[in-house]
Amino acid sequence: MTQILIDGITNISFHNCILRVECASSGPDGKPQPSGTLAIPGAVAGPVLQALIKGTQELDKKVREAQEQQKMPAAGNA
Repeated sequence: MTQILIDGITNISFHNCILRVECASSGPDGKPQPSGTLAIPGAVAGPVLQALIKGTQELDKKVREAQEQQKMPAAGNA
């Protein structure tokens, strides 16, 4: 499996029923450099993007809950 580090998106296009998301990562000099292209078939682009949004929102919620748990003293330790 290939992994692509994404620090940013440089271009998004839709051609021949394929959504192409050109990704970039920060190079050693701090400037963006191409890191790869996500190619998503148009027929599933909507569901894939919605899954990314939903998954990110759920992960954010879990992180916030974990941070709140760390702020609260354990029961009986007050």
